[in-house]
Amino acid sequence: MNRMALAVLMSCGIAATLGGQAQKVNPDALALQDFTKRIESYMDLHNRLEKKVPPLKTTDDPAKIRASQVGLAAAIRAERKGAKQGEIFTPAIAAIFRRLMYPEVKGAEGVETKKAMKEDAPKPGTVPIKVNAVHPEGAPLPSVPPNLLANLPKLPEDLEYRIIGHYLILRDVHANIIVDYMPNAIR
Repeated sequence: MNRMALAVLMSCGIAATLGGQAQKVNPDALALQDFTKRIESYMDLHNRLEKKVPPLKTTDDPAKIRASQVGLAAAIRAERKGAKQGEIFTPAIAAIFRRLMYPEVKGAEGVETKKAMKEDAPKPGTVPIKVNAVHPEGAPLPSVPPNLLANLPKLPEDLEYRIIGHYLILRDVHANIIVDYMPNAIR
């Protein structure tokens, strides 16, 4: 069996037999590969729709920035009108992310991480935790502590992670909308 065929079989989650030995597939690797495909699919949609709305040019005019955000957000919501929580943060992906973040929020060092997350957190109820919801203007955009961010898969430039309360949010920066969220990400 050539390497390409083996790679295809393994990426599909199928155990291949080579010389009588079954090759096991790492389920975490498959889930992270699935996450990457889901992100790429969303970014394909984002990029396609971004070409159809007024372009965001370098400007200091908040009205022009806002008009570009509103246009892109509306187009994305129209295309993803049936989108629901868990389409990107599937249960398998969420389990891995929780495992990756857990060591950073436990113990003495975890206290400091949680403290940093609370410092710039919005007041409860001010940011709707819902797919396709707009992050309200004026509401704080809490940063993700570097030690947590270092443990998560890298995102394309137009997407970012944010932590609001116990939720991990996947936010489209240009459209200013919540693409997906993961409940109970931080405990």
